[in-house]
Amino acid sequence: MKKISKLRGMQDTDPIETSKINFVENSFDEISKSYGYQEVRFPIIESTDLFKRSVGDQSDIVNKEMFTFESKSGKSMTLRPEGTAGCMRMAIETGLLDAGQQRLSYKGSMFRYERPQKGRSREFQQLSLEAYGFNDYAIDLEMLEISNMFFEELSIKKEMTLEINSIGSQNDQQEYSKKIKDYFLKYKKDLDEDSLKRLEKNPLRILDSKNQDLENLIKEAPKIDQSISKESQEKFNLIKNNLADLKIEYQENPLLVRGLDYYNDLVFEWKSNSIGSQDTICGGGRYDSLSKIIGGRETNAIGLSIGLERLCLLIEDSTLNDTKSLLIVSLEDSFFVDGMKLASSLRKKLKNLSIQFSGKEKNLKTLLKKANKKNTDFMVIIGREEIKNNSYTLKKLSMNQEMKIDNFDSLLKNLK
Repeated sequence: MKKISKLRGMQDTDPIETSKINFVENSFDEISKSYGYQEVRFPIIESTDLFKRSVGDQSDIVNKEMFTFESKSGKSMTLRPEGTAGCMRMAIETGLLDAGQQRLSYKGSMFRYERPQKGRSREFQQLSLEAYGFNDYAIDLEMLEISNMFFEELSIKKEMTLEINSIGSQNDQQEYSKKIKDYFLKYKKDLDEDSLKRLEKNPLRILDSKNQDLENLIKEAPKIDQSISKESQEKFNLIKNNLADLKIEYQENPLLVRGLDYYNDLVFEWKSNSIGSQDTICGGGRYDSLSKIIGGRETNAIGLSIGLERLCLLIEDSTLNDTKSLLIVSLEDSFFVDGMKLASSLRKKLKNLSIQFSGKEKNLKTLLKKANKKNTDFMVIIGREEIKNNSYTLKKLSMNQEMKIDNFDSLLKNLK
C-alpha cells in the first residue's frame, strides 16, 4: 500500500528535538511564573470573524495565510494563525477581564499557509505572554525584561538584537496613514497588486510588505515618529531611558510596525542573524484597542510571542540538561519481580534519573551492546550471587567501571 506521509509544512518532532523543546518550555515556565504569569489554554479552532476583526482584513495573514473551512452547519472556522486574539476572546468570555489585572501565559501550535523553509512552517509553535489592565509603561518594560532574561537563561543573548519602535495611538496612526497614502500615491505605478489594495484600505500595511522591489521606496517613506502625539513620545522616551538603566541594549527601528492591525504605541522584535532570512525570534507590543474590537470593554493590554522552532535553532545541544540513564537487568526469570521492585523503588527516590528495566530479556552480552549503543550511563545487575547476598552489581558504563554494592541504601548513594 502507498505510504502515508505528514502533510506539507506540518511538524513531526523526534525524541532529541522534543527534549530540546521541553528544556526551552521549562525555562520559559519558570521565568514567567516568577513574574506572576498564570498559564491558560484555549481552542486551536476559532470563528473566522475573530481574526478578520482583530488581525485586520488587509493583512497578509487574513488575505493569504489562514486555514479556513466551513463546519457542517456552514459556520466559517479557522485554525488559529496567532494566539493573542484567541487569548483575549477567552479572557472576555470567561470573565477574567472583569476580575482585575491579569498576567497570562500559554503555548501551542499556530497555523499559517506559507511556503515552508528553514525557520518557517505551516504549523509552528509559540510561547506567549499577555498582560491585561496595566496602563503604566512599567508593564512594557516587564515584557522586555522577561524576554531579555529568558534569552540570557538559554545562553543565546549574544546572538540576539532587540529592535523597538513606537507607532503611537490609534488616532496617531490614522493621521500617519494619510501621510503614507499621499506618499505612495506619488509612486502608484511602482506598487505591486497587494500594495495597491492596501493603499485604499490600510496604507500602513504597505510598510510591512515582503516585496524586496519596494524596499527602497519604503525606506524613504515618512517615518511614524513625525506623527505620534506628545504623550506617546514621552512614554516611548521613558521606556528607552529605563532600558538603558536596566542595561538592556536595543536599536530603534522607525520602520518596525508589526504585521497585525491591533497594535499601538510600543512594538518590538528580538532578531538573530544566525538562522537565515526568518530572523525574528520574538515579537510583541501594546494592543489597547483589541478587546473593544472583538466585543469586550476597552482594556489596556500588551503581549509577546516567541517562535519555538526558530528559537530551538539557536540552542546548542550541550546547553540541555544532561539526564542520566540506568538499565536494571535481572539474569533469571525467577528474579523478574525483584528487578521490577528495584526499578520502582529507585524511580521514587531518583526523580532526575531515567530508569528502565530489561524485563524478560536476560542475555547480559546483548544487553551491554544495546546499552552502549544508547549511551546508557549505568547498569544494575541482579543475579544469583546478588539475590543470595541481598546485594547489587553496579556498572558505570561510560567509565567502564564495575562495583559490588552491599545494600539498597549504598546503591542509592552511589547513583545520587
